[in-house]
Amino acid sequence: MKGQYTHYLIFGNTDTNKAKRITSRYDWQTFTYREEERTGTKTVEVVLPVEDDLKSDIQAFMDTHSIDYNSSDTKAELIAKIDAYVMENGVPTEEVSYTYMEEVVDTTTDHEATIQDLLDRHPLYFAPRTSPDGSEICIKGDWTITELDAMPNDFRIYTNEECKEYIATTEAWQDEE
Repeated sequence: MKGQYTHYLIFGNTDTNKAKRITSRYDWQTFTYREEERTGTKTVEVVLPVEDDLKSDIQAFMDTHSIDYNSSDTKAELIAKIDAYVMENGVPTEEVSYTYMEEVVDTTTDHEATIQDLLDRHPLYFAPRTSPDGSEICIKGDWTITELDAMPNDFRIYTNEECKEYIATTEAWQDEE
């Protein structure tokens, strides 16, 4: 991102420092969900009558869907007229209502990222390097100028070369072998 620069932060390895907030770019939200019942409508094809149905039920179906018939028609003739209607007009449809469950956000919790959150949630990006005596931590990041200007006073900010020099010459970073 334009305006971001790779710098190394070196600060004391304390819980107080790890609880500090140095950027808002890694803030996050968590959600809890609940189930809500919803209703909807859909168009479905109707079930066509068969010869096993009562003649009165077949005639009621034909009346509902405006299919012409004679009252003297047999069940077989009524079914044949329904089949002819379907061949010409397609299977009749109807609107039906249905209910379903939908998962919706119940509560939203905002989290402000601390240094410890950066280390825990992004361990590869903010891979910390701890001094051999455990007193300091160094993390690399692409910080904006605004973020660098807002760093706590006890945090030291270095470029790559400056960081290497600091580590090479500072007693806390020397291995005692």
